[in-house]
Amino acid sequence: MEPSNNESNGRPDMLSSSEYRARLMTKLNCLIAVLEVAIGKISKGMGLPGANEERLLKIRTNLENTLAICHRAKNTLEKTTNAKAHPTRDAEPNKMTARDYVELSSIDEYRKFKRMTPIQNTDMQAIDFDELARRLADS
Repeated sequence: MEPSNNESNGRPDMLSSSEYRARLMTKLNCLIAVLEVAIGKISKGMGLPGANEERLLKIRTNLENTLAICHRAKNTLEKTTNAKAHPTRDAEPNKMTARDYVELSSIDEYRKFKRMTPIQNTDMQAIDFDELARRLADS
C-alpha cells in the first residue's frame, strides 16, 4: 500500500479523521472571526487623529492576506469533508443517506423518494413549466 504524503513524513494522515477535521474547522472558524474583528479595528483606527496610517495599512494587508488563506483552507476542508461524507454517492445515486432523511418531512416522504429514480433529461423536456408555475402558485 502506498503511504500518503503525511505518512511518508512519519505522521498518520490526520485529515482522514472526521474528529480532526471537525476540530480543524472549528479552529479555522475562530481564526476567521478573530481576523475579521482585527481588520475592523485596524480600519477604524486608521481614521483616528495621530494614527500611523502606513503601519496600520501594512498590518491590515497582512491580516487580509491571512484571512484569504484561512478562507481557502476552509473551502478545501469543506470539500474534503463533503467528499468523505458521501464517498459512494456517485457510485450509488439511488441510495439515500441519513442526511437525506433529515432533509425530508416524514418517513413516508423518505420512503417515497428512496423508491424514485433520478430525474432524467427526458423528464425535464416533458415538463410544462407554465402549468407547473400555475399549480405551484395555486397551492
